[in-house]
Amino acid sequence: DDAKPRWTLPEADYHKYTYQPSIPDKHFNIGHWNYAPITMWLRARRPAMERVLGDVWSTTKAVSSAVWSPVQANLDANLPGFGYKFLGLVGALIGYNLAVMYVTSRTEAWMFLEKMKLYALGDELVKTGFFMSDAEDADSREAHFSHDKERLEALWEEALADATQARSFDKLCEHLAVDPAKLPIQELPKPISWRFSMMPYGRDDPDAKTFSFAPVDSPAASNYFLLDMGNAGDYIDRQDNKPNPIRKGRHMYTAAYMPPTK
Repeated sequence: DDAKPRWTLPEADYHKYTYQPSIPDKHFNIGHWNYAPITMWLRARRPAMERVLGDVWSTTKAVSSAVWSPVQANLDANLPGFGYKFLGLVGALIGYNLAVMYVTSRTEAWMFLEKMKLYALGDELVKTGFFMSDAEDADSREAHFSHDKERLEALWEEALADATQARSFDKLCEHLAVDPAKLPIQELPKPISWRFSMMPYGRDDPDAKTFSFAPVDSPAASNYFLLDMGNAGDYIDRQDNKPNPIRKGRHMYTAAYMPPTK
């Protein structure tokens, strides 16, 4: 009875303490009412895992002892006492710093050249607009368009004025001649500028997802309460009134528990 709650179901007459269909927990070798499948899978393999972990620990300890024992014996023979060991540690640190200084002095020039090469590459990308945002790219295109428009309109007005004054169509055509040494446009603008901001990024970007996730496996957008604040559940839809963390161990909190699939 509930006057003396227990952690497990009694061996005899366990049907009196459960709502059918239900059987004692120890008889479950397949799907469980309240336990997740991974729990049953781990329970069946626990002895083998404990044996493997125990053997791995004992092997690691034995190998470590075999490697460290000669080193410790050599230290005790050549550096007896704490003082000599401390001086040996200080000497090892000084030797390490000298070795690092030796290597650095002979590779510093190469590292500097490599850094300058990377800096030149980054500077070139900045000048070509690789790191511009969408708004900056649109403003740049609009500025170039306005500049070319003003240049062409000024050229047309000048040619039209000269042709009107000379009353000659050939005079107008003379302004169409192009000097190859002084081209006003070096290259045509590209319809698409490949930039860093075009790379898909973020979990909310559909282009950054190869395969979608089920809503139940997706992380929450914000923090929320792990336990229910006061929901009665839904008996018709067989919905428990507690979320997963406590639902899996419902039998731990009551003497007689009712499976969610009752």
